[in-house]
Amino acid sequence: MSRRLLLASSLALAASTSTSCTLTKPIVCAVTAPAYVIGSSGGSGCWCNCNCGDGRAAAFILLAICAVGAGGGLVTGIISDINVLCGETEDPCRNFFNPFATNR
Repeated sequence: MSRRLLLASSLALAASTSTSCTLTKPIVCAVTAPAYVIGSSGGSGCWCNCNCGDGRAAAFILLAICAVGAGGGLVTGIISDINVLCGETEDPCRNFFNPFATNR
């Protein structure tokens, strides 16, 4: 097994078992952001304004939505962890069911 694959597997395992928002929220939001966008398309069948016959454009847009979700998850995860460490939140588990919320 290559060292890169072992390192990636170790990081994925650590992130999936951690309770820290900074580690887990980017992963969660990378999955939930496309689901949110596709789910809010109103059932039109085409969730992007691209040529739906071209799978490459839809794949690129889906990848971009995943990246934006991961970035948003990272930012809100850092904010949530800072709020928990500073004691500015009553319930540290408040944002588990809303991955785009912060612990505020």
